[in-house]
Amino acid sequence: MNTITVTISNEELAIANSWLGIGKLQGWLQHALDNKIRQRVDASIMEATKFNPKKMTKAEKLVEIAKVTLKSREERDALGDNNAFH
Repeated sequence: MNTITVTISNEELAIANSWLGIGKLQGWLQHALDNKIRQRVDASIMEATKFNPKKMTKAEKLVEIAKVTLKSREERDALGDNNAFH
């Protein structure tokens, strides 16, 4: 596993805690990141394979995505990919 550090001010943390509840920010951030990565995996599978990612398990998706050469953000931008993950 990799660790990503996010820096926010005390005021921003107070706002997040009042919105989500004390101690809930980590789980919320993890869920948001997991969801965005899932969206990018699904888009990459649709772009590079004949499979429908909506009919695949997470394990099946990971097997197929390992076979694909993923385009970088810059490559997708140069191609004008408006559906690219941001």
